[in-house]
Amino acid sequence: MGVRSLWTNRKSTSCPSWGVEGFDPFVPGGIASHHIVAGTLGILGGLFHLSVRPPQRLYKGLRMGNIETVLSSSIVAVFFAAFVVVGTMWYGSATTPIELFGPTRYQWDQGYFQQEIYRRVSVGLAENQSLSEAWSKIPEKLAFYDYIGNNPTIWGLFRASSMDNGDGIAVGWLGHPIFRDKEGRELFVRRMPTFFETFPVVLVDGDGIVRAVVPFRRAESKYSVEQVGVTVEFYGGELNGVSYSDPVTVKKYVRHAQLGEIFELDRATLKSDGVFRSSRRGWFTFGHASFALLFFFGHIWHGARTLFRDVFAGIDPDLDAQVEFGAFQKLGDPTTRRQIG
Repeated sequence: MGVRSLWTNRKSTSCPSWGVEGFDPFVPGGIASHHIVAGTLGILGGLFHLSVRPPQRLYKGLRMGNIETVLSSSIVAVFFAAFVVVGTMWYGSATTPIELFGPTRYQWDQGYFQQEIYRRVSVGLAENQSLSEAWSKIPEKLAFYDYIGNNPTIWGLFRASSMDNGDGIAVGWLGHPIFRDKEGRELFVRRMPTFFETFPVVLVDGDGIVRAVVPFRRAESKYSVEQVGVTVEFYGGELNGVSYSDPVTVKKYVRHAQLGEIFELDRATLKSDGVFRSSRRGWFTFGHASFALLFFFGHIWHGARTLFRDVFAGIDPDLDAQVEFGAFQKLGDPTTRRQIG
């Protein structure tokens, strides 16, 4: 079994994982081992059911002679598979790479890509690189994943069309903004959580103390960007080495930084409206969860119809046993009980 990474463009072989690590959904070897086990059990189960007839009580109890029982049972396989892929897609797994479907919401909530970016920058600084050099080596794809527009949960689940029609086409990474107050303290913008459409724009220092804000309404504030004297300087990206001290420009980039790494977005080409849509991961999950629920209720419906068929048809429950086509007792079967009279 081979797995090709779109990130590194290298193919790596994957052997079945038979240990505890095989239960890790992000280990490709678990896919191979689970398929081997499932296939083996499926073959053994098939041989068993070919050679062993179900007991009469079970046959009658599940109405195995009724074709609608087959339909109800088949629907189970469909909605079960749909629920499985909903989980693997939404929570992430080796079968749903972020290169194809985008990041999961949990990677945004946990700052997964932000931590990876900071780790790489720290490694660069440890190798005596400047801040500008360290940030310039961050891949644009990695920076793009650290942007809230790639969060499948954010805002757009019931807003039709693709992501590009929402926030626009990502043209390029502007770079990482570092904000400082007039005392030289580095300030960090508190990022917007997943389930918010509006969120206070707050800048905190390294100890988590609020040092500056951008108020919702025009108001005087001792924490305003103007009062605190916030400036911004970019490292890496298209604005590498550029700094701004104009409060209007600084506040613009503070608001952008609330949404993760800052990108230039082309809204003119597709006439994008600036309203976020869900990603491929979000649409896949939503669609399959909807159909899984639909098929689940279909299973309940057809199962109830076949289990209570005699009730719905008005057949007298005290009626003597009948020999009919499709029932457990077969016409022409010497083991079928005969009634003489």
